[in-house]
Amino acid sequence: MLRNPNFAGWFVTVYLVVYTIFARIDAMVDIAFCMMLFAPLLMLWLAFTVLKFGKYNGAELKDGEEFGYQDKAKSDLGMF
Repeated sequence: MLRNPNFAGWFVTVYLVVYTIFARIDAMVDIAFCMMLFAPLLMLWLAFTVLKFGKYNGAELKDGEEFGYQDKAKSDLGMF
C-alpha cells in the first residue's frame, strides 16, 4: 500500500484538501497547524513513490525524438 503510487496520490490529495478545510475554519487552526508540519513529508513521500514505483504506460520516444507529446501531432507544435 505504501508503494502504490495511486494510493499515495489519493492519500496526499485528500490530506491536503482536509488541511485546507481545517485552515479555513477558525475553530480548527491548531489541527491545521499540526497538519501543515507533516505536509512537506507527505509531498516528499508522494514524489519518491511515484518516481520509484510508478509505471509509464505511454508510447516510448523514437530514435531522434527529444520530446514526446501524445496529445498533439509534431506538425501542430510549430517548433520543429
